[in-house]
Amino acid sequence: MKFIAPVKARRRPILTLIVLAFVTALVIIPTRFRSEATARSTGEGLFSRTVSQQIDLPNYDIRSDKQAVERIEGFRSSLGRSAVEIADIRGGFVEGEKALAERIPTLHVEYNSDIRIPEVIAPEAPLGKASLTRASSAKRSDVLKNFLAENNELVGMRGSQVSELKVFADYTNPDGNLSFVELNQEINGIPVFRGEVKAAFTKNGEMGRVINNLAPGIDYEALSSDFGDA
Repeated sequence: MKFIAPVKARRRPILTLIVLAFVTALVIIPTRFRSEATARSTGEGLFSRTVSQQIDLPNYDIRSDKQAVERIEGFRSSLGRSAVEIADIRGGFVEGEKALAERIPTLHVEYNSDIRIPEVIAPEAPLGKASLTRASSAKRSDVLKNFLAENNELVGMRGSQVSELKVFADYTNPDGNLSFVELNQEINGIPVFRGEVKAAFTKNGEMGRVINNLAPGIDYEALSSDFGDA
């Protein structure tokens, strides 16, 4: 003999599922629409862009925080880096700039505002020679690496570190009159934050401008023991 539940009793679980589905939709759908609207407003899907999703939690870079000088000094001390060593690296920038200016009298170097490294390296075209290197048919990435190795004091890197830079981009614009190369800095296969250097080339292979953001003065070997675990 089979027990047949009353119709009303059988309808209750179904009604409960419908109500739960409706409540879930009320929670999920607005959230989905908000996330899609956020994506459209920030350009996601078309362009990848780092943005802060919370107004009260903006992006923070300790290097540009004037109130964090002592904290930065503490980090340096914990790594065994003294103020004298930092001064030596900065002195190398100056000496490297002088050496390059002897070969390119129209040289103009701009230092960035956070860690004060030579960021823009280029000749001033109105004053004469408008390129950093001669015309060449060599690979553009090799031309840039050779330039960095020859001016290693200016960028604060050893020749061996320059040779390890990874080619991220190498392309020519549709008009064919300008080409661009970007090299990225890695330590033990891990990308360095903002560690990149870019260069622009003419159709003849002359390198006209370098935008440098490589992290200078790093002893890769000293980091190797702990870096892999990080």
